[in-house]
Amino acid sequence: MRGKLDEDFVLNLDSRRPIKSKFVIAEKNLKKGKTNKFYIDLTLADKTGEIIGRIFPDDVNEAINTIVEGEVYEIDGTVNEFPRGSGKFNIIVKNFNLLNEKEYDLNDFIIASNKDQSELKKEIKDTIDQINNENLKNLLQRFFNDSDFTLKFYNSPSAKFHHHNYIAGLLEHTVGVLKLCKQICEFYPELDSDLLYTGAILHDVGKLEAYSYNRYATCIKLSEEGELLDHIFISCEMVNQRLKMVDMPVDIKNKLLHLILSHHGEVKNGWGSPVSPQIPEAVALHHADNLDAKVKGMLQNPLR
Repeated sequence: MRGKLDEDFVLNLDSRRPIKSKFVIAEKNLKKGKTNKFYIDLTLADKTGEIIGRIFPDDVNEAINTIVEGEVYEIDGTVNEFPRGSGKFNIIVKNFNLLNEKEYDLNDFIIASNKDQSELKKEIKDTIDQINNENLKNLLQRFFNDSDFTLKFYNSPSAKFHHHNYIAGLLEHTVGVLKLCKQICEFYPELDSDLLYTGAILHDVGKLEAYSYNRYATCIKLSEEGELLDHIFISCEMVNQRLKMVDMPVDIKNKLLHLILSHHGEVKNGWGSPVSPQIPEAVALHHADNLDAKVKGMLQNPLR
């Protein structure tokens, strides 16, 4: 088993040259060119990023039907700059061959958080232990004492694009939002910190059902549930299911669900929240979530 050469990682594809290397085909689409001839547009990926690949086969329908999204292929072609001088590169693919697991190094493709996951898990555990409101603590324990839930939660990506879209990205994002909320509570000690921290930990749990992804996290897609319901609604449903197991006062229950429903901010922004933040803790959670997502998104995808 031979790994990729350093020069063949997506991050290093910055000149016109032949290439024969291994990539995950994260996405395939049939497109029509300027001459009305169809071609196959691919998203090729490895652990360093993504690059567009294009195939111009004689029979596009036959070719596209042989491609399995989320699998590793050996790609033989040419790195091309288009338009010339733009610094934007793609790969014109001549041949592609599906590989089995023994023919590539899995570490060339796994995209994962670079944070210490044990520390991230500890941050959540310690926060739950320090929650004073026994009802909220009990609710959180209903989630995090469930090994099936934690297995998915600790390994899931947080988004399809833009930010934390890699293995353990959801865990990293959740802890980022939680830490920001703790800073906010230092400035505004009158906030209900137990409510805010619980909302921060649970605000995106619906992403466990809203996304499907391959083992490399290079092929992240919305599930049918995610397409039809969205992660915000799914998060509320998951919390509601466990709230039935807890003796939660109605006012606290409604406030917690409000935090989850409004964490994407004002309805008029069109970011997905069905209700605008109406209480201080909801405002705090929205801005903490938005700050962590936007800053991380810029760090992952810097303007060139």
